[in-house]
Amino acid sequence: MDDPQPQVSSPMHAALSDLYASIQKDEPTMANALKNTCQQMGGGIVWYGSAASGWASQLNGYSGDLSSSISAAVAEVASALSTTASTCTVAQARVEQMILSGRLS
Repeated sequence: MDDPQPQVSSPMHAALSDLYASIQKDEPTMANALKNTCQQMGGGIVWYGSAASGWASQLNGYSGDLSSSISAAVAEVASALSTTASTCTVAQARVEQMILSGRLS
């Protein structure tokens, strides 16, 4: 019978955990980064007229895209985190560390 290899903390899991905590904390700020500008543009505070209305409409679209993209990024990191074991073998930890440092892709 084979002896199980000793397990250590996974560097990839730790990095994903840190990334997830960071982007989840900043998600509202990033997702709403254009909201104030949209309100100012849409309210005719900084610019008015037909060109301003068109630009405000386009900016609202970008704001919605930004919000969706941020939510998708958070979900993608959460998914990767959920499929990455918190422990691994010493050899796998070395490989993960090389990937994280950019020495291996």
